Amino acid sequence: MKPVQGLTDEQRFPLLKDRRLLEKLRQDECGPIFNFGSGDRLDTAALQRVADYSHTLATKEFWHENEQPFWLPDYLGWCKTTVEAYRGRSLVLSENPTLRREQIAERPWQFVSSDACLAEMLVYCTSGTTGAPMDVLFDPVSQAAWIPQLESILAQRNIRIERGPDKVAICLVCHQEETLTYASLSTWLDGAGILKINLNPKDWKKPQDRLTYLEKYNPEIITGDPFTFTALAQLNPAIRPKAMVSSAMTLNEGLRQLLQKQFGCHVYDLYSLTECRMIAVSEKPGIYQLIRPELYIEVLHPERDEPVAPGARGEITVTGGINPFLPLIRYRTGDFAALQFIAGQPCLINLEGRSPTLFLNQNRDFVNHVDISRALSTFSLAGFTLHQKKDLSLDFSAWGTGFSESSLRGTLSELFGKEITMRVNISKELLSATKKVKYSSEINETDLQPCQR
Repeated sequence: MKPVQGLTDEQRFPLLKDRRLLEKLRQDECGPIFNFGSGDRLDTAALQRVADYSHTLATKEFWHENEQPFWLPDYLGWCKTTVEAYRGRSLVLSENPTLRREQIAERPWQFVSSDACLAEMLVYCTSGTTGAPMDVLFDPVSQAAWIPQLESILAQRNIRIERGPDKVAICLVCHQEETLTYASLSTWLDGAGILKINLNPKDWKKPQDRLTYLEKYNPEIITGDPFTFTALAQLNPAIRPKAMVSSAMTLNEGLRQLLQKQFGCHVYDLYSLTECRMIAVSEKPGIYQLIRPELYIEVLHPERDEPVAPGARGEITVTGGINPFLPLIRYRTGDFAALQFIAGQPCLINLEGRSPTLFLNQNRDFVNHVDISRALSTFSLAGFTLHQKKDLSLDFSAWGTGFSESSLRGTLSELFGKEITMRVNISKELLSATKKVKYSSEINETDLQPCQR
């Protein structure tokens, strides 16, 4: 059998002839040890579809209160005709059953529209930190659409991402034990640079290179999660981004203010899902403004497929999107909020999503919960909880069989250090177990100060 060959840069960027910035980012002597190749694969037709979508974001109106979007019947009809999982569905939204993550994870191919071009399929593997891991399928257009979505948010404050092959436009920053890292370009942004880096010193030739590289290219937009932004603030690079965009977990207001003061830019709290990308954005505590008119949001009773009373809290449920590999009908997100119209605009109020949880090892270095989930995924756990106290000691409870306490302790010691005190409780009684991973910590980001340069 011949080995599988990766894509060439010509295949990743068919429209970009000037790729000098890409080589510069990859070969810089202070750059990270990149472990992945990435490109948007946009050809002329796909680029035009991204442009059409960007125009839609700027011009299309949201639905009105107590109404549904005008496009909804046509969308439901298209799903019913072209998607196997939706065959025989009703054209009335309320008559459709809701959909959960586990159903897609078990049979992702049944949610692919027959209109999708299989040769264009991209696959993103989720980490499964709050549930079962899942492969999410995209095409180049729905994948590239995150930049127009981001632009639509920034445009409300007249923030513009510069285009052209001489600037790093966006840097996605992580702080994990391991993750994919790469240098790339954006065809939509006329060849501007896109970076994904990991602040873990293991990903760099020298720890100081993290500062040198970031300061040298000074990305216009920094994206990450609250955990990573806390680590970035401690590292304290001399960069001046136009904006910082936090996602994946709820951004606490105290951390937002710290970041705005330290980096001198506006900081957004983004509500986004891998399954459908960006949904809403917050610029003030408690209010998330919806940003995509082609996504219809319901707030449903957690146990019944019916809307809660107006203004009441319920489970955020999504219908719509532009991804032919995963059209969504009444997809329950597992997150909770109330839906309210403010100045005619639909907003999520008091969103209860995933909160950031900070863990420290015996050296007081960060331990990312993503790395914890990954390390424990090899055990046959029905569920577990992990709590860290102010003195760094750990309380760990797990439900499951087929593993020993010593092996669990060994895995946790590799992450946190052998000097960390641990209380480990393992139960074989699965009736009391929960499938949802629960992390908690008494460590607070406001207790942490930027490193001295």
